[in-house]
Amino acid sequence: MNKILIGIVLFIVGIIIMFISLFIFNKEDDLFMGLKPKATYGKYKIYDVVEQKGLPCAEAIEILDSDNKYTYYFNCLKSDQIYLVNDNEVIKVKDAYNQGIITKEKLYELNIINRMVNDYEE
Repeated sequence: MNKILIGIVLFIVGIIIMFISLFIFNKEDDLFMGLKPKATYGKYKIYDVVEQKGLPCAEAIEILDSDNKYTYYFNCLKSDQIYLVNDNEVIKVKDAYNQGIITKEKLYELNIINRMVNDYEE
């Protein structure tokens, strides 16, 4: 009788742990629920949560990087709300860029960032 009771208790505890872990790990997915990726890049789906959910965004240029021809920028302060997502990770676009996962040119091609011609001479 005690073995059956212990088995039932362990089973219930296992079910509770499973539900808690599903709740914790799926919390991140709630951010993208109902959204189709804005773009795809290799194994990543790219979500711009601000744009795709119509959230307000501080109207200021947020510069990602520049080279001798262009300055690459976000059209508002939203880099913390753009994600590259695959089965194993969710990474903010700036972190993906800094880690060399994606280039500024590719982000421009995918319409994630904008660019402007630099007017200065070097």
